[in-house]
Amino acid sequence: MGIYMEKVNEIPSSPLDVFLLPVWVHKKISVKFKGLIFAFLFVGIFDFVFHRNLIEEGFFEGDARSLILKLILGIAASLLIGAFDVICTMVPIAEFAIMIGSRSEKYVNRRFPVIMMKSYALSHLIFLVPTALFIYSGVDWLAVDMSSPFIIRLLFAVLFAFLFMMPYFQLGVIYRTISIKTRIQIFGKLILVLATYFWMQISGAAIEFIGTQLFNLIK
Repeated sequence: MGIYMEKVNEIPSSPLDVFLLPVWVHKKISVKFKGLIFAFLFVGIFDFVFHRNLIEEGFFEGDARSLILKLILGIAASLLIGAFDVICTMVPIAEFAIMIGSRSEKYVNRRFPVIMMKSYALSHLIFLVPTALFIYSGVDWLAVDMSSPFIIRLLFAVLFAFLFMMPYFQLGVIYRTISIKTRIQIFGKLILVLATYFWMQISGAAIEFIGTQLFNLIK
């Protein structure tokens, strides 16, 4: 453990750690299945809460019994959609990484899908603040124009710049996990990141559809 911590401390910090998560976080990702429940629930709650503005949709309206029922169903739905999201998005990429590792004689742990699923869940942390501001700030960002107050236009520019860059930082998080947890060479890692990018575009549409159906059902 002492040698492990010493190696972690030798790695210099970087401003990119804010978006790609510090190296020690990636090193701490384990192959244990136990943590996957939290990963599923976190991603599912993220998908559910930020699917649309729950306050404007009246999700929290009604009597106490109705609200408790909706919260229970919401948590159950979050776990379901989170599991679907995490598994369908990352398991194929992780299996592809294992294949690349075996062909290049760079050993990749057979439980690498667990690592990738946890990394994917952690990558949602960088979306929390920008997405919360976009969904729950009460500002109609899509209606912002030159007639809007200067501060709103400034926030609009900064917020959309962050939202535009976030998916690429998410890929950076996944790339950093692959770099730290495997010995796959740079070319193989780039192939994996490209595959992840295109696969997330495909799986994202399916996840969005299922999330919408579950939300409408609970509402």
